[in-house]
Amino acid sequence: MVEARIDSETGGWSVMAPRRAARPDDGRAPAAPGSCPFCPGNEGMTPPEVLRVPAGARDWRVRVVPNLYAATGERGPTDPAGTGGPGLPGRPEPSPGGPASSPEPDLAMPFTGRHEVVIESAQHDWDLRRGDPDQVAEILSAMRERCRALADGGAAAITVFRNYGARAGASLAHPHSQIVALDLADGAGSARLAPRHDPDESRDHWLPPGLADRWRRAREHHERTGECLHDTLAAAERRAGDRVVLDDGGVLVFQPRAASVPHQTTLLPAGRGAGLAEASDRDLTALAATLPRVLSGLAAVLDDPAYNLVVHAGPVGDPTGHRWYRWHLTIYPRLTTVGGLEFATGVSVNPSPPESTAPVLRQAIAGR
Repeated sequence: MVEARIDSETGGWSVMAPRRAARPDDGRAPAAPGSCPFCPGNEGMTPPEVLRVPAGARDWRVRVVPNLYAATGERGPTDPAGTGGPGLPGRPEPSPGGPASSPEPDLAMPFTGRHEVVIESAQHDWDLRRGDPDQVAEILSAMRERCRALADGGAAAITVFRNYGARAGASLAHPHSQIVALDLADGAGSARLAPRHDPDESRDHWLPPGLADRWRRAREHHERTGECLHDTLAAAERRAGDRVVLDDGGVLVFQPRAASVPHQTTLLPAGRGAGLAEASDRDLTALAATLPRVLSGLAAVLDDPAYNLVVHAGPVGDPTGHRWYRWHLTIYPRLTTVGGLEFATGVSVNPSPPESTAPVLRQAIAGR
């Protein structure tokens, strides 16, 4: 059973996913030679794949498989309501304002969807920063294909991310990324597939606050100004200049003005589209040429740091989404530790303003 529990004080969500505790962990107990579940020859150690590149080839370059230790519950014939498992106790009826405004101390709802692993290479010691543009483009294309399939399945939100290093949450060293497609949870506490092209913004109440808040701010900016928020941000960064790391026309690379961690770096492709499923071949080609340079630069200036790489995307199935949201990729190096002030206030304390770190990264990737 996987469920999201709502904090009555903050409105924040905590997902209870006990099977995650059973994940293998290279940091605690390095895998014995030949026992990595992601290496060629060990395909039987993973659930049946949903994508192989090249298709049907014995010598694969990219595989996508369901996550054996998923952070989401699944739908199935024994769980038609999407409760995340049989025997889930009843939940209180939430208030009209949604989870964030409910006074109920035990409000919870199922956290259902699909959780997949993108095995980026057959080589155990390969890394994204060392990939050539063709290799990286192939990985990005595989991610796009899976995002499209998951969107067609009715997901409300799709998140693509990569955890690199134990400090960033990586449990296996073999290079991989992950895709999580979330169902929409309704007010009765049961998950349901997202309605296609639903203009009702109240659906945001039943998605994690981090997603709902991003979408709300971007939508409100568009309603107020007629502009896409990310167009406005890109123009402001280009005007300021000091936080821009690279701007070659295909991808704008910058460290955001309100960066939450040192060397937080965003890559914004030039094309329009709310999510990776809508990305053009041109955007993926440009990103594939740029991303390894940025990761190599960060490794050089920060001594190969752990990081979380996240593809931020808009809602799935909104025909107007491309007008007010542009998908982009952000890298969050794990250099600092969250302290008491952050827990007490919800603010991020960044000891290295981007105006001082962006020039360092710019210089590091200049010759790459």
